[in-house]
Amino acid sequence: MPSLKDFVGKTIFALIPFIHGEIVQVLKLHGVEPGGIWVESQTLTDLLLARVGRTAAPKTAIFFLPYQQIVFVLGSLDVPSLS
Repeated sequence: MPSLKDFVGKTIFALIPFIHGEIVQVLKLHGVEPGGIWVESQTLTDLLLARVGRTAAPKTAIFFLPYQQIVFVLGSLDVPSLS
């Protein structure tokens, strides 16, 4: 059975209501902790830059998402899928 740690460094998809209640977000997983995950998110980066009045940042922002804020996470494995 895979765990989130197996997806570190990979793209995952997640439904996170505080970002948008119906649109699944595309995230790059950077770390997994007991209370949540560290992700790179273009949507969150854009929101952050708009909030601080910038159009670019010198470094890539990563965000901590507590598990309580995540409805589900979707990843994919390199194995045959069900049809």
